[in-house]
Amino acid sequence: MLTRLWRYHSLYFLKPHDAVNDTLTSSLLHRLDWSGPVVEIGSGDGVFSYVMHGGSFPLRFDRYLLTDLSKQDIYDSHRADVLQPAVSLSSPDITLAIDAKESHVQKIREIGFAKNCQVAAYEKLPLSSASVPKVFYYTPHGLNDHEAAIREAARVLVPGGSMLILLYDAKFKPSFICHRLAQAFPGMFGAYFSRMDNGRYDEITRLAKSPEEWERFFPRHGFEIKARHSGLSAFAWKVYDIQTRPLLKPLIRFFGFLPGQLRTFAKFLWMSICYPYLVVFYLLFSNEYFRIDGMNCYLAYQVRKV
Repeated sequence: MLTRLWRYHSLYFLKPHDAVNDTLTSSLLHRLDWSGPVVEIGSGDGVFSYVMHGGSFPLRFDRYLLTDLSKQDIYDSHRADVLQPAVSLSSPDITLAIDAKESHVQKIREIGFAKNCQVAAYEKLPLSSASVPKVFYYTPHGLNDHEAAIREAARVLVPGGSMLILLYDAKFKPSFICHRLAQAFPGMFGAYFSRMDNGRYDEITRLAKSPEEWERFFPRHGFEIKARHSGLSAFAWKVYDIQTRPLLKPLIRFFGFLPGQLRTFAKFLWMSICYPYLVVFYLLFSNEYFRIDGMNCYLAYQVRKV
């Protein structure tokens, strides 16, 4: 946990609680069965899966080196020769990674953790029916029709094939602080927090169901549930939802002005100050070690196509 938290912290050092979220979700997913060939759907830029399975990057690299602050999705950009993975992974066997954005697929190619990668819509996968033994579904940003995407994943799986999937528990909907403040206040103040939310509430809650609803959802789509793990307290999500977002773009610009070695040194100082706090926060509020509340934000399922 400590090593992975540091590595995710290095990637998201200006939004430290992103590291808490990714460390927790990777811990849940690691409990599932990763043996055999796997197709990853919704890979994003690939850094989450790469670190989850033991990969690391040099301290000088992080996601903010590849941002475009003029875009709504500031991470939807790419520059060649910035990503420099420190190690090559021998497992798991990711035969194909699929994402909806070309900039993400370019990053996946540079990281090299997947044998192949491709841009495609999640609701129309470029794969033959009953051709894949295992799918990892990292519920992606930009997903338009969740049920259609799940049906498509079921289509490409062989009978008896497995799907590993990360999902959201609908019970944590009140934990979106930026959205609640945007709704509570009119005018400029509400508009400010609406920009901080950046559509996150609508996108995520559209994909969220209660555990009881997921228990009915999978059999309805031709799956039986083999394993389920959950974690991350609602309080942790509330802190994540705010964290440094009001200052993120100025912080990216500030660190972007620094020369390379000075930037890396300043980043190391920032991380060293934040990291002990993140460790304590993770221990208290991830719901892995202590149960602060009765709610979990994330659900990781392994289901089998019947």
